[in-house]
Amino acid sequence: MQMIYCTCNVSVLESLLKIIEENKIRAYQVIDQVTAKNKLGAPRFNDPVWPGYNSAVLLQVKDAEKVECLAKEVKAFNQNAFNESELVTFCSWNLNHYFFD
Repeated sequence: MQMIYCTCNVSVLESLLKIIEENKIRAYQVIDQVTAKNKLGAPRFNDPVWPGYNSAVLLQVKDAEKVECLAKEVKAFNQNAFNESELVTFCSWNLNHYFFD
């Protein structure tokens, strides 16, 4: 079981959720407004100086093939991004306990 954390500009959240749904991943949570200072691009603190914000998606995925497929699709999405503000951050780690499974 893997926990996946994705964060992205709110402008690409719908595209990210579409990728997730197309991979038949049903267990995830969306945190709509996340302020962030990103590695690339301008900060997004949703204020007059740094407008905009990110969204975060947390996923719990049992199938290792789905994790790899999702990682590849997010990477492909990033390669086709219009600019660095549209990049999706993707990271995963082992999930030792998941009690709703």
